[in-house]
Amino acid sequence: MNNLNVKMQGKNQFIDDIWAHLKAFKLKLNLFAGQLAKNDLSHFSRLNSIPSVNEEKLENYEDDLKKLHFEFERRFQDFSAIQTELNIFTMPFNVNCEAVRSDFQLELIELQSNNHLKQSFLNMPNLVLQIIIESNFPKFNISRPENQRYVCFILYM
Repeated sequence: MNNLNVKMQGKNQFIDDIWAHLKAFKLKLNLFAGQLAKNDLSHFSRLNSIPSVNEEKLENYEDDLKKLHFEFERRFQDFSAIQTELNIFTMPFNVNCEAVRSDFQLELIELQSNNHLKQSFLNMPNLVLQIIIESNFPKFNISRPENQRYVCFILYM
């Protein structure tokens, strides 16, 4: 848990970075619960060092991990609901055009069809790429008033 706390704090953390840490943590919770169900203690060095682990305790730990996962799902459901909208600005080349608002669809198709921008996306710092995208695809300009809803998710925490 400390590792997650450290990754989520500090300067220059974008919301998509924090969301990535949360998603990874949720996946780890699932992995751990599944492993405990199979009596696999490979990620539990303390438990693994005990010669004989009580099966009932393992079931309790598994249940607790499942409850924690459920609580994460509940508390961060708003992020899941806007995942596609966040991805329009953070990973525009990976978004399904049919999954976005209709006023973004045509421009997103043009953007995704531009091989030069696709390559730049992999090689350039985000700010430089954002300037290039905004100058060529006005709907993706995060300073537009109608996009201000998304800006709060992209700005620093």
